[in-house]
Amino acid sequence: MSINFAPMRNLLFICLLLSSLSSEAQSDIRVMCYNVLNFPQGFMPDREDTLKKIVEYVEPDLLLIQELKSELGLQMILEESFADVPGSFASAEYVSQQSNQGTSWPLQQALIYNTDVFGLAEERLKITPVRDINIYKLFLQDQELAMGADTTYMYVFVTHLKSSQGDNNEQLRLESAEVFTTELANIPSDSYVLFGGDFNVYSSNEPAYQEILANDNAIVMEDPIDAPGSWTSSSYPFKEILTQSTRVSEIYGDGAGGGLDDRFDFILCSANMKDPSSPVRVDIDSYKALGNNGDCYNLNITQCDENNEVPYGILLAMYYMSDHLPVVMDIDLDLTLGQPEIASTPSASIKWNQQELWIEGHTGNGNIEVYSALGSLVGNFNLPYGQRVLLQGMRPGMYIVRFRDSENNQIISEKIYLK
Repeated sequence: MSINFAPMRNLLFICLLLSSLSSEAQSDIRVMCYNVLNFPQGFMPDREDTLKKIVEYVEPDLLLIQELKSELGLQMILEESFADVPGSFASAEYVSQQSNQGTSWPLQQALIYNTDVFGLAEERLKITPVRDINIYKLFLQDQELAMGADTTYMYVFVTHLKSSQGDNNEQLRLESAEVFTTELANIPSDSYVLFGGDFNVYSSNEPAYQEILANDNAIVMEDPIDAPGSWTSSSYPFKEILTQSTRVSEIYGDGAGGGLDDRFDFILCSANMKDPSSPVRVDIDSYKALGNNGDCYNLNITQCDENNEVPYGILLAMYYMSDHLPVVMDIDLDLTLGQPEIASTPSASIKWNQQELWIEGHTGNGNIEVYSALGSLVGNFNLPYGQRVLLQGMRPGMYIVRFRDSENNQIISEKIYLK
């Protein structure tokens, strides 16, 4: 038997299907933004294991990635670096860099998200003079969806602006920032928005930074920590927010040296997320350049080891992983995340071998439905006792399979991965 695909979108259904994915309600979301330095290329072996130490320490629900060199790199991060992080993780689709295609050094951005917390409703990109701006429309897995509540969406933009000082480079950063602010007019004005990435700006006076935070933008954006100044100046007082470089000297011939003396990496938020009464709001005190306690200006991140809440082993991993520190921030919610429990048939289970689906521990007929990770129904058919279903024509990715018992209407649900 083969699936007859008839896609239909229904985001509300997903909350009724994922009983096996139910997560405990939690009060916040952790976001991490990280330039992973030409991943997975480089002379240092097993960088996915180095990154694994960092993500296991942080336990992010959203990872905003810059300097990704290939789809293989994204798969390595998802399948190996996140293998033991609590939650169920998926990635957005990898698309190679579309902007500035003549460049000899293309880099791309990407997103990994916890599917117990988020669903991915839409992904696209915008062309700029240098690198793409990747746009992800996520929805929160709120239990109230099952009772007809409105869907809560969050737009996440990820970028990597032009590097280096000089008027020409500042202008290119500004032009890319203008692509972002123009796009803000194309989404609902009350949207929750995150804008993260390696901005490569040197001060709060730089035109690109001012453009992003301009009060006349369709959606006003804010810097959660509001720490303006010349971030490269030795007299800048808040050295704990600096993110680059983790190294005094480059290692393995890759990345920049110079020690921690720049604030290049950011997570910005829409102004409504700084409103204390908002149901989705930034925890300002949680915003950190991970591991920087302010004591290693112009030094290696490993020299921030005194009086540091981040263990030395994580500082060492960040030293070797990239010339940038990850930025970490929490978002507090007045929502209950996870999916309602669904009655299950205790002895039955869904089995899967990358080609076929079948039911074990059940002696009757039933109906089986296959849903995409976005909640679209991609297969719906009867499953007589003892038969198997051959999956054909499906793209690789995560799917939700629901089997409904014909006799007592009980349900079992499983998550499967098609490689």
